[in-house]
Amino acid sequence: MNKTDWKAIGMTRLEDAARRLGCHVETMRIRVRDGRLAAVRGPHGAYYVAANDLAKLPVPRRGWPPRGSFTRREIEGSWDLVEVILSPTKEWANRERALIAELRANPAMNPKLYRLVSVHRLRRLGLAFEDIADELGISPRHARRLFRRRVFIALRRQLTKEDRAVAKRDRELAWRESRLERRGRFGRRRRWR
Repeated sequence: MNKTDWKAIGMTRLEDAARRLGCHVETMRIRVRDGRLAAVRGPHGAYYVAANDLAKLPVPRRGWPPRGSFTRREIEGSWDLVEVILSPTKEWANRERALIAELRANPAMNPKLYRLVSVHRLRRLGLAFEDIADELGISPRHARRLFRRRVFIALRRQLTKEDRAVAKRDRELAWRESRLERRGRFGRRRRWR
């Protein structure tokens, strides 16, 4: 059978069908192998598809999923989605919740951590990286990079940093109190003149 014979019985070469649909021929081959598109092997191994099967096939969608539109209320409600990110350890989870509540109330406290948590919560809501970037005033590339970082590690790092600061302040306070106590016991020492 030659090319005209296939056209006479209503069959189209896979390459031509792909061109008509506006997709790559390999996409069409994948659909044939998956069984989503019925095809017949022609001479020399070429695939041929029936025109009615091609009409039933949905047009392949390109690119990212379409951007969703979210209201300001939904975006603000996305803070509840942060719960999923938190660790199951109760000791840390309560402190992490408190830190996130503090970040939500005062983003200037730690802008880097605020952005990291916000990228994760907005992504869980379903926003695209471009929308997240517009919302936070950063680039889409920065949003993608922040999404690859782990939130719970950053939260733990911040909490341990705060713990160290408190411990250092307590040590300094104890040292000053002991110094004052020693001075009080021995009186004020005079300098030699």
